[in-house]
Amino acid sequence: MIWRRQWRRRQVLQMGGALLAGYGMGGCGQALLGPQGNRSSENSEPGSLSLAELLARWEVGIGEDPGRFLWEIESDPQVAAVAQGWDPHFLSGWLNSFDHRQGDLSFWRNWHQAGLLRQWFERGYSLHIITWEDDTNRPCGDYHISPQFVQDVAELAGYVAQANPQGRPTYWSLATEFSYWRIPADAYNADTAPYYRALMDNVLRARQAIKERLPEAEVALCWGGWIATFDDPRRGAGRSMVAPFAETMSQMDGIAFQSMRQRRPGEFNPELNGPDPGNPEQIRLCCRLFAPIHRNLMLAHYEPSIKDKHPNGGRADTVQVDFEIMSRPDWLQEVSQLGLRRLSLMHYGLYKGDPYGALTAAGQFRARVGLPAVAQGV
Repeated sequence: MIWRRQWRRRQVLQMGGALLAGYGMGGCGQALLGPQGNRSSENSEPGSLSLAELLARWEVGIGEDPGRFLWEIESDPQVAAVAQGWDPHFLSGWLNSFDHRQGDLSFWRNWHQAGLLRQWFERGYSLHIITWEDDTNRPCGDYHISPQFVQDVAELAGYVAQANPQGRPTYWSLATEFSYWRIPADAYNADTAPYYRALMDNVLRARQAIKERLPEAEVALCWGGWIATFDDPRRGAGRSMVAPFAETMSQMDGIAFQSMRQRRPGEFNPELNGPDPGNPEQIRLCCRLFAPIHRNLMLAHYEPSIKDKHPNGGRADTVQVDFEIMSRPDWLQEVSQLGLRRLSLMHYGLYKGDPYGALTAAGQFRARVGLPAVAQGV
């Protein structure tokens, strides 16, 4: 499967007038929890646990094509090395919409009919499903407010339930990067509010359809991580866009976000005319932004994505630096206490052959979190 992405436009959107102001957010988002927002006992746990206990709760995943990944473990020594070094707890796959009307369930149906979904659970893996919409031409997002979207996730949840009779938790990151789908992007205002209200209603319907079939599923709305890096209250943009979604998100099982900044922390960014904050800082800012709403957070897909440099569509040198920073106790302590519990690599190809020490750095991070692994037989 090849996912067609054009990331430069998002890099421009991230610039915002006050990106670096996010460094001083402090208690940002403390007023975001709606009047009906709830806090489960699970959500309250992280702050009371030691670092060792927090790290033991972590789970890591890998994408984007579970079938291909497991096949290549057996056929490609470099992929086998990735599987050994990262040792994922769950496999991430995508339900995509390239025509704005329907998702593509064909490969999930094939995996189900071939008995592969059941085999993956029997090998010890869980599953993580991400939904996205083709945003080549905007405004877009009609699929995610349609009855078809709810029907599609319900059908897929049914397949997963048959493959997973033991009822192990599965993870669902819905409508990833949705803040970009309307014009203006990353803003909740009079023009965009009707769409986003419809999206929130349909996401809750989708959650109900999933939970009816998979009671142990954890279903989250999934943001583009750049939303935490700037703020424009006058336009309802950036961090100010999050408040209208707080009540809906408090009714979900968690909050997901991505982080795909291409540059290393501190590297000169010409759009910013200054140093780039980098993925570790963006992730930290997302955790601080979303933790007041929900203490079950997930980095749904991570990758320093750029198409015209470095192998496999991303920057392995950025990966190496990112994971070096993210392995530090202070970074892990803060994000874990805020509720970050899961992290998934978007593409495993970027780690093949350990370019720039990317796999080595990722493996060092993996050795700190979530051991022992769930997966068996790799």
